[in-house]
Amino acid sequence: MKKELSELWKITEFRQLFVARIISNFGNGITPIALAFGVLSLPGADAGSLSYVTTAHMIPLVLFMLVGGVAADRFGRTQLVGFTDIIGSVFVAISAFAFISGHASIPLLCFNSFVFGVLNALWWPAFSGIMPLIVPTQLLQAGNSILGIGSNLGYTLGASVAGIVVSSAGAGWGLLIDAVTFLIAGVLVVRMKVPPSNVLEEGETRDNVFTQLREGWVEFSSRKWIVYVVVAFSFFHMGFEGFLGVLAPVQVKEAMGGAKDMGIMMFGFGIGAIVGTILALKLRPRRPLLLGVGVCPVAALWLFALAVPLPVWVLFIAALATGVAMDLMFANWMTTLQTHVPDESLSRVSSYDAFGSLAFAPVGLFLAGPFTRLVGAPTALVTVGIIIALATSLPLLSKEVRQIERIDV
Repeated sequence: MKKELSELWKITEFRQLFVARIISNFGNGITPIALAFGVLSLPGADAGSLSYVTTAHMIPLVLFMLVGGVAADRFGRTQLVGFTDIIGSVFVAISAFAFISGHASIPLLCFNSFVFGVLNALWWPAFSGIMPLIVPTQLLQAGNSILGIGSNLGYTLGASVAGIVVSSAGAGWGLLIDAVTFLIAGVLVVRMKVPPSNVLEEGETRDNVFTQLREGWVEFSSRKWIVYVVVAFSFFHMGFEGFLGVLAPVQVKEAMGGAKDMGIMMFGFGIGAIVGTILALKLRPRRPLLLGVGVCPVAALWLFALAVPLPVWVLFIAALATGVAMDLMFANWMTTLQTHVPDESLSRVSSYDAFGSLAFAPVGLFLAGPFTRLVGAPTALVTVGIIIALATSLPLLSKEVRQIERIDV
């Protein structure tokens, strides 16, 4: 393991990507808390208002995800990741200054969230395909895990200060920190020297967008294990995005201590994610998805505990366990995709993966506010917890998911 870490650290591009993810995710750890409590603090705002802002981000994220996969393979993965981060920093800064100056409004926040969703849709497929371009195949598992540790470390540090920043200085200053981190991370990634993912031979012409989408669909749909997991996790994300974006902030504001308690839970979530990626670095299961999918139902326990709500230290542990489970799944899923899908199609398959997994997330976010108003936050949390438990258990009924084996990397 030490040899793998040493070899990874010798790769300049890996070091740049690692540092960029720490910096960017520090801001990402602050923003969910800053945005949620910033919206809820606006005159007349409620759970429905928060649903509008979060849904405005998620809808373009889903709609443009497939385009993002094609764009990444056509225009360069690092360029797309870097420039979307830089442009995104501008729109986050606009929201930040709107809160600081007292001019924030739901329409403005919805517009900025929509633009940022488009940028995220371009960012994710491109980012998913960078690792195979900068590290050799035998280091992919270690590279994904180390990058996950760095990302989660940044997120955890951000979450640890989010409650303090938001409760003492205000939501705008938290968002401004995020804007700066996006700018720095974007510049670091743009400067990476990475070979192109699809090099045309002399005289060869590039297929049109629709042909590339069709080819990506064939690669995606021909693997049943991908389809089963993606369909199941579309329901998981429908529930979990609604939980993090709406249900949790509303319940914490109404029944607990507000932004500080939300920060404690998110800090636990981040710590768990670090532990999960460390475990993923050490564990090399022969059947990676049996482990990755099998641990995910634990996420439902966090929702059940918050519905009561149990003491904040119990919620911290539940959030930590969820972070462990989700990052074990993420590391094993990404490595399985990267080693079973041809590199020339990886970004497009990743875009179908992300598109399918997030397809119902806007529905979950949009309905979370009205549903909470109708039945109350505790009942909503229990209902969504049941959905999450079922969604993460059903893929294991598939033999293809249980039995797919790792390629020795």
